[in-house]
Amino acid sequence: MKSMATVVATLMFAGGVGTAAAAPVINISSEGFSAAQAAEAAFLGNLNSGYITETFDSGYTVGAQSPTVTSLAGVGSFTMDTAGTGGACDTSPYSCSAGLAVLDSTSSPYSGRFDISPDNWLDSMDAQKMTISPSGGYTAMGFYMTDPNDAGGRFSVGGVNFSFADIFGSSLGNGKVFYISLYDDGGLGDLSIYANNSNDGYGLDNVTIGTVPEPGTLALMGLGLVGLVLVRSRKSKV
Repeated sequence: MKSMATVVATLMFAGGVGTAAAAPVINISSEGFSAAQAAEAAFLGNLNSGYITETFDSGYTVGAQSPTVTSLAGVGSFTMDTAGTGGACDTSPYSCSAGLAVLDSTSSPYSGRFDISPDNWLDSMDAQKMTISPSGGYTAMGFYMTDPNDAGGRFSVGGVNFSFADIFGSSLGNGKVFYISLYDDGGLGDLSIYANNSNDGYGLDNVTIGTVPEPGTLALMGLGLVGLVLVRSRKSKV
């Protein structure tokens, strides 16, 4: 992991910032609530005014499932593309195939997933694939991810894949929390999250979209504050 971050830093400070910013840049905090909070604070501090955050705490029916959950704050939409099977998502009153759900600690059938904001979070309900479609006109997105898949899985954005093994390491235990921030100066596209198996998932909270003052600002900020930075060309494959 360190070698990847070192290579990215060398390219950027050697004058390659413009090239790096032409492709998606993903920043991952170190594990733990303090590190995740620090990463969120740094991310928000580098955004222009007018950013939007969805906390899932107001206006949602907790425990109700839907194939698509549309942000009431205007962040965008979250869609279950491929349902999970056989896990806690099929525990009454839930069904894996019924879609995503906003949960709280009382309604959740899972251990290890929890709210960052005062009450609720968006749960993947063990979806094997979920897609975040941010509202148009933004270049940066950040969010908390709790209990990310224990092994395998990947993020995919703009034709670029970031494997969970590279990002989080493998065999994570329950209850882990990270802050993920994504930047693309060409405009944010859909971010798809692929699970490692059919009965494992994660929670999302405090999803923020915004813009940064100049190309590359977010990427440079991330080098000193988060656990990992990955930058790959749009032709790269995992």
